[in-house]
Amino acid sequence: MRIVKIILGLFLFIIVTATIAWFGFLKPEPPPISPEDRTQITIMPLPAELKLKDGFLLVNPNFGHRVNTPESERLEKIINRFYTQLSKHTNLEIVPKKGKTLEINVEKSGHPYPTINEDESYHLNVTKTKIELNANSEKGVHYGLETLLQLVKSNEGNWGILSVKISDSPRFPWRGLMIDVSRHWIPKEVILRNLDAMASMKLNVFHWHLSDYQGFRVASKVFPKLHEMGSEGDYYTQADIVEVVAYAADRGIRVVPEFDVPGHATSWLVGYPELASAPGPYELETRFGIATPVLDPTKEHTYEFLDQFIAEMATLFPDDYFHIGGDEVNPNDWNENKEIQKFMRDNAIKDVHELQAYFNIRLQKIVAKHGKIMMGWDEILHPKLPKDGILVQSWRNHKYLWDAARGGNQALLSVGYYLDHKQAAAYHYQSDPLIIPNAVTIEVDPENWKSWESHIYFNESEIDSYLYVFGTGENLRGIINFANTPSEFTDAVLEDNVLTFSIESNFGTVNFELNMEGDTFNGEAKLGLFTLKVNGTRNGGNELLNGVPLPKFDQIMPLTEEQKLNLIGGETCMWTEMVGENTIDSRIWPRAAVIAEKLWSPMVLTNDTEDMYRRLMHVDTLLTNYGLHHLSSGKDILSKMVSETFYAPLQTLVDVLQEDKLFNRMVIYIPEMYTRTPLNRIVDAARPESYSAFRFNDNVKKWLETKDENAKKKIVSALTDWSQNHQQLKPAFENSVLLKEVLPHSENLSLLSQLALEKINTPTTVIKEDIGTLIMDAESTYGGTILAVNTGLKRLLLETD
Repeated sequence: MRIVKIILGLFLFIIVTATIAWFGFLKPEPPPISPEDRTQITIMPLPAELKLKDGFLLVNPNFGHRVNTPESERLEKIINRFYTQLSKHTNLEIVPKKGKTLEINVEKSGHPYPTINEDESYHLNVTKTKIELNANSEKGVHYGLETLLQLVKSNEGNWGILSVKISDSPRFPWRGLMIDVSRHWIPKEVILRNLDAMASMKLNVFHWHLSDYQGFRVASKVFPKLHEMGSEGDYYTQADIVEVVAYAADRGIRVVPEFDVPGHATSWLVGYPELASAPGPYELETRFGIATPVLDPTKEHTYEFLDQFIAEMATLFPDDYFHIGGDEVNPNDWNENKEIQKFMRDNAIKDVHELQAYFNIRLQKIVAKHGKIMMGWDEILHPKLPKDGILVQSWRNHKYLWDAARGGNQALLSVGYYLDHKQAAAYHYQSDPLIIPNAVTIEVDPENWKSWESHIYFNESEIDSYLYVFGTGENLRGIINFANTPSEFTDAVLEDNVLTFSIESNFGTVNFELNMEGDTFNGEAKLGLFTLKVNGTRNGGNELLNGVPLPKFDQIMPLTEEQKLNLIGGETCMWTEMVGENTIDSRIWPRAAVIAEKLWSPMVLTNDTEDMYRRLMHVDTLLTNYGLHHLSSGKDILSKMVSETFYAPLQTLVDVLQEDKLFNRMVIYIPEMYTRTPLNRIVDAARPESYSAFRFNDNVKKWLETKDENAKKKIVSALTDWSQNHQQLKPAFENSVLLKEVLPHSENLSLLSQLALEKINTPTTVIKEDIGTLIMDAESTYGGTILAVNTGLKRLLLETD
């Protein structure tokens, strides 16, 4: 009887629930921007709430404004920059003047220097006759005007602004861009124009990586040999620093300096070798990689030096945060130094990780003494470090980000936001501080598995790892877990006791070749230029009675609501091993705008990749108004490479190439890569993501799936041009070593385009060429680039019928 009542109760509940839902009481919350409205706008980052209205406010030279609160010098600059950009957007001469078109209401003036907790919200209401902008701070006014600029459109020959109502505020208070100026020198003028672009996309922190093995980039009056001997003459004067900080502040951007210690320290030690853990003398590193020089954490002089240095820098950089680096510390010199080893024994310091924690604890007190909050890369995490008052920047994986948040530290995400890895915008759009992606998707077979405890060696560093292999024969697959990051592979082959497989990393493809001998293995992992030694010892498996159990790879407990508050945002990073002043704009933009959106816009609005690309390609052009060279730098490289006769066909080819991932691209520099290696090859003229290729591949998808005739016309037009392009460009290859690096791409593009045209015109055509081999070759990397249209070409050849 009790079971009957339960069933009846469930049945009644279902009926009631369905009835309520029918009348709309359980309808899901509508998105803050409707799908219909999204199609009409190209704003990036998307506002928190937006509702389009009927109408269009015309923009003409009579455009004027009024401010209903006392104007400040900074607010006046914000308004004047808006007029400058409005003129560039419309090609109309619109000068700042009083008028009734734009009414600005701001509650209070901002701080002299931006702060992390400053109110950035604004409300924007545009009608057919008037614009009203309300904000609680000058920064809110600035962001409201940047959004207003992105609403400007051409309408039947006139310029105007869509009628709209917007309420906007950021998801996270810390939205940063890190630029490394220590590998390749980046002049001040390049920094300034990137600050303008940052402000347009509502990024509010410029993280300035100012010292590393290859260069110390700030003039110090207290320790002048830092820049005199550690920079090769490329450094910022203190006047430069003051100018950049003020320029950024006027745009609502905080400037956080980074001076990397105790590792990455060669440039410190050239002038001051007494700080080192090994005898000098030292010379600046001219090659890229992880070197051994490291500060001595056992000398009192080290801390006295850092105390004086940080005191000086604290006067130049007014921000509350001070970045001390702390990443990739090579312990070789600590292990080889007898005095350091004795210090560790005398002070019960059990290992080098605890020694670095000892250094960081002392450094944190110095940083705090000068009124700053210490921040560092996730290697600084240690149980003995203070649980609050330290900001951790996670670059290795989400686990460290969440570990920091659980421990009470503020934390920033940079995992998935490394622009120098040359990933597509869609890749960056998937990374979110509050989501740990599922690293393992393959079938884990608990009935047929083996595992090895292993080690990967990089220079003097040893990285613990674990290898798991599942299945047998042609069904071999597995997982390798290193640095607490599991990566799966499905291409494993075991032949003559040699196991080969590959994984995709942020840096490129890693190819493993392991010699299996009983319960051990030895071998190599090759990543671009680098060959890493690998060994391992069997420790588990389904038939190993005393082995370790098969772990679960995604057991990470969710954060509490209180812990989530410690996740204060993220930073996108541009390291400059493979980037110089002539190419950096094109490597940062427009992809940084995608990360800006992830950190500004509500999570519910940042899951539509197709719409993101639609708006991103608009932003790509828009950013030229802010002085960026991202669209012109490649053209400059090509114009110096060939005569005018061959420029157009070369540009056609390069438009559909894109730079391969970081280490895959580095292969072309074997055997050495130097800081003075010129960045003037085809790979430098190409971009990390080809939007010409994106449009072509998208048109192929539309035509094959919907028979869209407009898409077909665009496809045929592109194929016609490409099929003839190699013949036009062919003579140029004969006299250019640099061009020959991409000769196969040129040949493959033309041949595949010819074949695709035949298939489109006559679907029954039988292709005589070995199409599989041809497509495979077209997927290969040449000159550090890939043929980005190969996806669409392959579909046309294999799916057209």
